[in-house]
Amino acid sequence: MTEAIDKESLQYMNIELSKFQSLYEPLLAKKDMRAIKSLQSSKAYELDNKAMIVVAENGIVAASNNQQDLLNHWQASKTDIQADLVEKTIKSNRIHTQFSPDRNLLNGYINLCVRDLSKGLRNFSCGFLYYQLDVDLRQKQARTWLIKQSVYIAIGSALVGLLLMLILHFWVTGRVLKIQATLDLWSKGDRDVQIKFNGNDELNHIGNVINDLVKQFASDEQSLIFNQQVNDAIIQSANYTIITTDTQGIITSFNSCAERLLGYKRSELINKKSPAIIHDVEEIVSHNKKLSIELGVSIDIGFETFVIKARNGQTDENNWTYIHKNGDRIPVRLSITALYDAHGNINGFLGIAYNITEQLKAEEQLEQLAYFDPLTKLPNRMLYSDRLNQAIAFAKRNESQFSIFFLDLDKFKFVNDNYGHEVGDKLLVKVAEILTHCVRKSDTVARLGGDEFTVILPNMNNHYDPIAIGLIAEKIIHQISQDIIIDGHLIQIGASIGIAIYPTHGTDVSRLNKRADIAMYQAKDHGRGRYVFYDPDADITLSSSD
Repeated sequence: MTEAIDKESLQYMNIELSKFQSLYEPLLAKKDMRAIKSLQSSKAYELDNKAMIVVAENGIVAASNNQQDLLNHWQASKTDIQADLVEKTIKSNRIHTQFSPDRNLLNGYINLCVRDLSKGLRNFSCGFLYYQLDVDLRQKQARTWLIKQSVYIAIGSALVGLLLMLILHFWVTGRVLKIQATLDLWSKGDRDVQIKFNGNDELNHIGNVINDLVKQFASDEQSLIFNQQVNDAIIQSANYTIITTDTQGIITSFNSCAERLLGYKRSELINKKSPAIIHDVEEIVSHNKKLSIELGVSIDIGFETFVIKARNGQTDENNWTYIHKNGDRIPVRLSITALYDAHGNINGFLGIAYNITEQLKAEEQLEQLAYFDPLTKLPNRMLYSDRLNQAIAFAKRNESQFSIFFLDLDKFKFVNDNYGHEVGDKLLVKVAEILTHCVRKSDTVARLGGDEFTVILPNMNNHYDPIAIGLIAEKIIHQISQDIIIDGHLIQIGASIGIAIYPTHGTDVSRLNKRADIAMYQAKDHGRGRYVFYDPDADITLSSSD
């Protein structure tokens, strides 16, 4: 029996840790300490919960059964947390469990990771959750259950014996029938029924034993109902969609948050096939292809795409798109784990999801800040360098040429000094519009900073054509030199352009940029308002004035 209880405890531990990970990680990401403590309190009342500690990525205890652990480093806790298992858990992103030497306690570890935006979009910082299960108590409860079962069997045997004795003891028939009637009422749900006999004989003793068992059963039943109500309340009040299915994908439960997110009533989806109703079919097909390649097996398109990892004991966590009842598309982060019966067999699956619409918007805004100039909305220096690397790679593969322009505005300092920086900023935005209209959509216009702009003109013919390039440069200079009115001020500026050609003037980003910059300063030295091709000897200079 001990071996079976150990196995069941391990399975229970894995399920609990996976559930805790799905619940705590979003709360840690939001730093919602109130919700973390509330969740911790709901679990602390369980008798077999010896210790549960939630540790943030900085090693500080965020929640614990022991209030003295809070806000201290986990290594200061008196709980038997093994540092080596903590390290393995965080590095491997897997659950680790360990029995105590006397096997009366089971210790479990699982990582809790949150996105660290300060280090990039794909960086995570991980803490962990430590959970200690009282295996000894579970064994005692199992023995108690066996004893009760034995008592029930004994009672049944006693009743059978009494029936056999009716022939010799006909006078007990009435009381035996009363016991039978009482048990019938009890089996139908009447928990207040009792057996009352006068006297102190065997039947009276049996009646008292049955009364005690009924009371104990009623008490256990109430505890079970209460625990179920608590669990249901947590599930229904959670800000996460929680959906369970059987092994074939038939929906068995659907919480309130899922109703709000998807627009369906619980009654509309219970006993219906998932994921056909609430998922994008094309997305399932696309994910199925990627997953089949990743796992090296052919996977049935449909429900199996979602649960194949969970069937193998893993937690499958991916971004998916839910389809609202009205057809709206809702991006979510969905985590799927398997549910097990008392024998360790999978009897269903649990899906926990949350809306990531705002998260995706934030990531898009971060990408905009990282790669685009906030004033002109043009690519910034970082994105320009990336586009230039792409142009070099493409030209190298196709043995073609391309050119880059370095452009600096003439008389821009005069505008800033005389009309103010607000007018100067508006002028830069206007120049960005002019540059964009002067080139093709496939070309790149970028702002490096201040009044310096760059242009990448890819896909040139395989021959060097300074006249064609010069016409583009002349068009830009001409458009910028036209009168511009900003806030009632007539602005007259110009532009000096330096031009470098790949591969004639360089085959890498650094050389092309440097030589285009040198050519730009040569243009300024030759009187501004013109363009100059880079010339290593400064002997042959092609410009608009030649």
